[in-house]
Amino acid sequence: MVIVVIVLVCGWLASTFLGAIDWSSVGEALGRLTVWQLLALGAVLLVRQTLNALPLALFIDGLGAGRALLSDLVASVTAVVAPPPGDMVVRVAMFRGWGIEASRGLAGATMNMVVFYVNRFAAPLIGLAVLTVLGSGTSQVAGALVSVAIAIALAVLVSLAVRREQFAARLGRRAATIVRRARSSVDPDAWVRSSTGFQQHIVADYRRSFPRSLLALSAMVLADACILLLAIRFVGIPAEAVPAYEVIGIFFLAYPLTLPPMMGLGIYDVVLLGAFMEVGGDALEPELVAALTVWRAVTILGPVALGGVVALVWRGRLGEATGDTS
Repeated sequence: MVIVVIVLVCGWLASTFLGAIDWSSVGEALGRLTVWQLLALGAVLLVRQTLNALPLALFIDGLGAGRALLSDLVASVTAVVAPPPGDMVVRVAMFRGWGIEASRGLAGATMNMVVFYVNRFAAPLIGLAVLTVLGSGTSQVAGALVSVAIAIALAVLVSLAVRREQFAARLGRRAATIVRRARSSVDPDAWVRSSTGFQQHIVADYRRSFPRSLLALSAMVLADACILLLAIRFVGIPAEAVPAYEVIGIFFLAYPLTLPPMMGLGIYDVVLLGAFMEVGGDALEPELVAALTVWRAVTILGPVALGGVVALVWRGRLGEATGDTS
């Protein structure tokens, strides 16, 4: 139901803000793209996906960056075709195939998700700094500070849960008590065991892995912004009209809007479009829409396509290893 509401809101936003767009001009802007430019966008996408998967390698000892990337790509395509926790099921299967204990792999995957949320809410701080120092400034200071406060609260909560076993147990029992009101089958003791097990798997390398993961994911957001920046340049918008620091600053500042499904598809795009038009003028609307379309195609369809190939290869090798020829 939530997804349906979000889709309806996105449709309303699109019809309200994009209804008067000259779509023939958008098509003309898209036609300026060359094969070499698409390859460049694909190369930056690989950097983005590698950085996105790096926290897995940091929190799961023995996984490595390469396997973390493969796991992340397969999980991405699984999340599209199967409801949660389908992506986690696939991750566990891959971890086991690489000789990694399921509970240790799940703990690392959970921390990967948690760090992503911390980084998502902390991103506006970077955008605020870029726009204040290099750009034209912003009036969204209060919203950015609230977002950063949420990131700090999440980071403190996770730090307490990881560093103190008693706090992790208490947090697990409290969460189970809340969930049990809606699902009577929940076992608080099992949740406590899971919480303390998670804490034991993560605590050893937490102090080293957590800040490095945040740094990697901040670089991932920068790579994501660079894909959009390249798309803007490739469709014909010069740096004089929309400077690079404005693109990067606005991208970071609005990044919490990627919280809805499909990385805020529709909502985030409309906000970026409005902000860029405020910088470069309304005349750039067709080119900006074309650039946002390219960016979405690369960052959403790209990982799905790569994940599909990896999943087929992995499934084929798994079948060979088990003697399954069907």
